Amino acid sequence: MTWNCRGLRKKGVATFLKDLISQYAFHFIGLQETMIQDCDDKILRKFDCNQDYLWLNNPAKGKSGGILVGAKREFFDVGSFHQGDFMLQLNLWDKIYKTKWNLLIVYGVAHVDNKMDFLTELSSFFSRNKDPILIGGDFNIIRYTSERNKPGGAQRFSGMFNTLIDFHELRELVMTGGKFTWSNNLENPLLEKLDRILVNKEWEDIFPNVLVKNLFRDVVITTL
Repeated sequence: MTWNCRGLRKKGVATFLKDLISQYAFHFIGLQETMIQDCDDKILRKFDCNQDYLWLNNPAKGKSGGILVGAKREFFDVGSFHQGDFMLQLNLWDKIYKTKWNLLIVYGVAHVDNKMDFLTELSSFFSRNKDPILIGGDFNIIRYTSERNKPGGAQRFSGMFNTLIDFHELRELVMTGGKFTWSNNLENPLLEKLDRILVNKEWEDIFPNVLVKNLFRDVVITTL
């Protein structure tokens, strides 16, 4: 699961997350825009009461950003992890499939001035990766004009994003349950698809029957 939680300390967010975990028993969880610097046990126990997950935190910058990733101890060992300005990568040992693969959770910046830095870091992470990999999160870039409900066309960095995906031989998994993942919440809203799941062939060979479903806005489920 990847979820743009928009502030982990906000009232009701932890309870909502706890209910989701109880309902779906996720193997791994990626949260973006947590808006927290230090994620201590007091915060984690609000939604992971039994400490079923190993959590790693990429701190927020000021009052924005922040990534929190959890891997369920029953299914994974975390060999190492790598932090970037916009992403957090976990090198996992899958206890069920007896193999290594990488989980990369990203939170792309909304501000145009920093998008090149985001794409450069993303390409660097891909280049260093030698194992099967799944990349998920809020990229804050649309790929095609069809990922927007209003005229305006592809964004300035859409072509670069697609070139990066093609160069690293990644594939985006088809998402069901809704076309868009973000709204500006106005009366006549702008809707865009900013959240997505990308995989390489090596990862898909291990999990050929994977499904991606948008349960509702800001929550994307990956079913292995």
